[in-house]
Amino acid sequence: MIAFLERTVARAADSYRTDGRFLAALRIAYGAWIILLPVDITWIAGLPDDFLHPRAGILGFIDSVPPLGLLIALSIIRVVLAVLLMIGIATLPVSLLLTLTMMIAAGLSYSFSKVDHFILFELVPVFLGFAGWGSRWSIDAYLRGRRNRPLRQTQGLPVLLFAFTIGWGMLSAAAPKIAGGWLDPARDATRGYLAKDIAADDKLGILGPWMLTFDNHLFWKALDYSTLAAEGLLIFLVLTPLLFRCWLALLACFHLAVYLTLGISFIDYTLVYAVFFAPVVMWVVRKLVARRPPTRSQPVHA
Repeated sequence: MIAFLERTVARAADSYRTDGRFLAALRIAYGAWIILLPVDITWIAGLPDDFLHPRAGILGFIDSVPPLGLLIALSIIRVVLAVLLMIGIATLPVSLLLTLTMMIAAGLSYSFSKVDHFILFELVPVFLGFAGWGSRWSIDAYLRGRRNRPLRQTQGLPVLLFAFTIGWGMLSAAAPKIAGGWLDPARDATRGYLAKDIAADDKLGILGPWMLTFDNHLFWKALDYSTLAAEGLLIFLVLTPLLFRCWLALLACFHLAVYLTLGISFIDYTLVYAVFFAPVVMWVVRKLVARRPPTRSQPVHA
C-alpha cells in the first residue's frame, strides 16, 4: 500500500512538473501584477485602537494600530521584492520574503475583521519558488551559466503540494457552508445570500438583481449543491492531475458566475491557477512556433 501511494505521488508530481520558461513568464507576470495592482494597506493607520482585534498567530501580540510610516515601509518593501522577483535575483529567498511580507500585510488587514479569500495568491511565491521559477530568464540563471553550471531543473512536488493547499483552501470554504445548513433541501442558501446583499445595498454583479427574479426552488437548490461540490471535491482530485485541471477550469467558471452575481472578483486567481495549465499553454506555443514560416536564414526542407 505504501509503495502504491509512493508511485502515485511520484507520478502526480512528475505530471505537475512545469516547463521552466512557463514558470519564468509566470514569475515576471506575478511581480508585475504586484507592482501595477498594489493592495492598499495605509487605511489601517486611520482606524482607532479599539477596532484592533488581531487574529491568533504571529501578529497576535499587536496591541495598537501600526503607524502610517510602518505601513508605507511595508508597501515599499513589497514593491522592491516584486522587482527583484521579476529580474530573478536570489529568487528563492526573495520569493519567501515576498510571501512573508504579503502575509503580514494581510494579517494586519484581518486584525480589523477584514477577511478575504486571497491567501492562495500570497502563497504562490513559496511553492513556485521551490518549483524553480527562477531557473530561466533570471539573473540567477545567467550567473549559473557564467559559472558553467547547469540550469536548475524544475520540480513537480512543490506544485503538487500547492495543489493540495488549494484543495484544502476550497474545502475549508465548503465546510462552513455545510455546517451552516447548505445541505438542507428546504433552504435556498445561495438565494438568501444574494437577497441579503441586495437588501443591504452591497456591491453586486450586473446579473445579481436579474438572478433574484428566478422563483424556482430546484434551480436555487441546484446552485447550493453545485457550489459545495465545486469547492469541496477539488482536494480529492489532486493525485489525478488531468481531473484536477478540469475541475480548476470548472472552478474558474464558478468564480466568474460569483463575480457576475455578487460582484466578488477572483481575478487574482488567474495567477494561482495558471501553473496548472502550463501543459496546455506550452502545447499551443509549440504549435504556433511549428507553423511559423521559416526565415531566409533557415533552410526549407522538402
